[in-house]
Amino acid sequence: MSIAASGKDQPRPPSLLRSVLPPVLFMLLCGVVGPVFLIIGLNVGDEPGSGWLLPTGIGVTVLDLVIGGLLGRGRYRSAQRSYRLHRRGRSALATVLAADSTNVQINNQPLMALRLRIHGADITPFEVSAKKVIPSFRLPLLYAGDLPVLVDPESREWEIQWGEVRPVAPPAAVPAESPADRLAELDGLLAKDLISRDEYDATRRRILDEI
Repeated sequence: MSIAASGKDQPRPPSLLRSVLPPVLFMLLCGVVGPVFLIIGLNVGDEPGSGWLLPTGIGVTVLDLVIGGLLGRGRYRSAQRSYRLHRRGRSALATVLAADSTNVQINNQPLMALRLRIHGADITPFEVSAKKVIPSFRLPLLYAGDLPVLVDPESREWEIQWGEVRPVAPPAAVPAESPADRLAELDGLLAKDLISRDEYDATRRRILDEI
């Protein structure tokens, strides 16, 4: 069944300006030397030895704008894809067939090579492969069973719905054996000739010393 959002839960269409402006400003901040040279070059005019300031400032500033624009375009495309999925996507499940480390980290988070089998009540099963940055604290969820996903059956675009993944229950604590149980087990090993007398005596002494 298609997901329908209404009211305040309806996804907002992505804004090109909101996607592009932050990375452009970030690049200008990191490469502030470009605008600085540009401003100085415009103000000093034809003073001797300053002829390089203006072209250098223009070149660095343009480079900052181009890199920021490319990063912003990538953000915008990703936002558009997410918007389309939330508008017409369907709930499904993804079985993790493989989750291999690429030995690459992005922002200190591992980049994983995933192979998934996506299936659902009204979705023809299909397999996908992709490289995704998975936060370290979510890695155990890849092995906890099927993952909820949002999928467009036509384009086969998908994304994992991490907010709907059930947390992995911690393993039950295994009660430690009592010294009496350990000694009884040790006696059984000796009786079956599975350990030597010297090993028996050394292990028994160690158990008794821990009491």
